[in-house]
Amino acid sequence: MWREAWVGVVWVGRDRVVGRATGVGAITNLAISGLMAVLVLYALDVLHVPERAYGVFLAGVVLGGLAGALGAGRLAARYGTLPVLRLVLAGQTLALVGFALSRHPVPGGLALAGLAAGTSVWNSLSASYGQRHVPPALLGRVGAAQRVAGLLTAPVGAALAGLAGRAYGVAPVGWAAAATFALATVVGWRALRPAGDAPADVPAADVPAADVAAADVPAADVATADVAAAEPAARVGSG
Repeated sequence: MWREAWVGVVWVGRDRVVGRATGVGAITNLAISGLMAVLVLYALDVLHVPERAYGVFLAGVVLGGLAGALGAGRLAARYGTLPVLRLVLAGQTLALVGFALSRHPVPGGLALAGLAAGTSVWNSLSASYGQRHVPPALLGRVGAAQRVAGLLTAPVGAALAGLAGRAYGVAPVGWAAAATFALATVVGWRALRPAGDAPADVPAADVPAADVAAADVPAADVATADVAAAEPAARVGSG
């Protein structure tokens, strides 16, 4: 099992776009996890959301995520997958700046809904890109490697936000999340160039063989992979 997982790690490390998108997703997941860890306190103390209205506040965030999921395909069809992913990072950074500046439930809720919309778009399109770009026999393994990268940063972000909130209050957490997304945007802007939007020219059958050799996994393990069980590339990133 560990050898098979290593095949996915090797492939992610070799592919420029998928590898860097995985790194960007891990960075943004750090920020989102930290923000979500203190969101209740942030909403009540900084945005002054009434306790009885907190459910309505969250419902608006959910609607933002739903709108992003519904519009992701149309955006990609019109502008291309990688250009949209780049713009999503920039848009989420601006949304977090607006969130950090807000001191009222309405603008704060709208900004958070924008962040959720961007997260849905990122998750949908990054998975779609993986399905087209990653060799079918490696989809599950590459997806697992991406998920692990994202999950590793989640507890770190939550812990850092908790420590910062205890020491300085929860208000700076919003700015820290915005700064983290700004860093991810700078990294992702160059990595997610439109020139890499097309699938690789290397035949899919050749890639697993190279990865198997590098990971010291029997070639038969990849050759007999159950493609039907392969799952989409992980939803990293921005969430």
